[in-house]
Amino acid sequence: MTIRNIADAVKRNARLAAAANGRSLEAELRALLERTYAEAHDAHVARIKAMSGAEFVDHLIKVANGAGEGVFDEVENEELREFDL
Repeated sequence: MTIRNIADAVKRNARLAAAANGRSLEAELRALLERTYAEAHDAHVARIKAMSGAEFVDHLIKVANGAGEGVFDEVENEELREFDL
């Protein structure tokens, strides 16, 4: 995919965002596209996949501190299983 005619300020800000999130520019733009254009049923998965490592850790901390109250209720008696993000 090639995108032409992007303003220099947009490119600079995308590079800065990528650096702040510890990603390459390509990975940053991929994450943005996934967050923006994911199918509705895949939106949650896409948001998690698009998170930088730091954002994902912050998300997990919030969930563990009760922000996701009830999130783990159904898992209590199930075996935890590995999955890809």
